[in-house]
Amino acid sequence: MEKDFSHKNLKGASFKNEDLSHARFADSDLRGADFSGSNLNGADFTHVKTGITPGKMILIFLSALIVSAFSGYIAMLAGQTIQGMLDSKERNMRATGITTIVIALLFIGYSWWKGVGHAIRQLVIPAAIAALVIGFIATASGVGTGRGMLYLILSLVLVVVMFVVGTVARATAGSLSNILFWIVAMSGAFFGRSVGGGIGTVIMAISCAMISKKALKGAPGFESLRRIAGFVTRKFGTSFRNSRLADADFSQSSIHNSDFSDVDVTVVHWGNSKKINCISNENIMA
Repeated sequence: MEKDFSHKNLKGASFKNEDLSHARFADSDLRGADFSGSNLNGADFTHVKTGITPGKMILIFLSALIVSAFSGYIAMLAGQTIQGMLDSKERNMRATGITTIVIALLFIGYSWWKGVGHAIRQLVIPAAIAALVIGFIATASGVGTGRGMLYLILSLVLVVVMFVVGTVARATAGSLSNILFWIVAMSGAFFGRSVGGGIGTVIMAISCAMISKKALKGAPGFESLRRIAGFVTRKFGTSFRNSRLADADFSQSSIHNSDFSDVDVTVVHWGNSKKINCISNENIMA
C-alpha cells in the first residue's frame, strides 16, 4: 500500500511508532508532528517544513516577552539600590556602592567567559559570603552597622536574578527565531527604562542577549541555557526521536526546532536543507 502524505497540512499530526518506510511527505507542513519511534527508512521529506506550530510559537513568544519585562523590572530595582548607595552621605556606603558596581561588571564579564552558572558559583557566592562576614564583624565590633554589606548582597542577588531570568527569556525566544530573539532581548531593556531604570538596565539587557546568543551557538559552559532552548524544541517542535531514518531524504527542506535524539543522523540525506535549533543527542544541530 502506497504511503503518500505529500502536499498536505500535517501540523500536530501523530505518526508515533508507525512503519512509514519509503513514505512520501514531500512539500508537507510537519510543524508539531510526532514521528517518535517510527520506521522512516527511505522516506521522502524533500521540501518539508518542520518546527513549532504558529499558535504555540505565539504563546511561547508572549511568555518570553513577559519574563523579559520582569527581568527588566528586576534590573531597575538593582540599579536603584546601587544608585541609592552611591548617593549616600556616608563615605563607607558610597565605597560599598562602587564595590558593588565592580563586582557586577566582573559578574557580567565572567558570565560571558564561562557561563552564568560558573559566575554565580565562583564569584557572586564567595563575594556575598565575604560581605556577610564583614558585615557581621563590623556590627559585632561596633565599627559599623553592616547596612552597606546588606545592600551589597541585596544588589548582587537582584543582578543575579535579573541575569538568570533574562537569559532564560532570551534563550527561549532564540529557539524560535533571530527576530523574536532581539524583540524579546530589547523589550526587557525598554520596560526597565520605562519604570525608572537607568543606562545600567540597558547594559544588563544587552549583556543578557549576548550571553544567550553565545549559548545558542554551542559555546562550552552554557549547557543550562542550551537545555532550556532544547526543552522548547522537544516539547513543541517536530519529533523524530528514536526513529529510523536510513536513506531518508530531507533535501531542500526548512528543518526548524526538530528533535533527532537517539537517531543516526549520518545516514540521512540533508541535501541543502536548512537546520535551525534542532537537537541530536542533546546537542544543537547547526
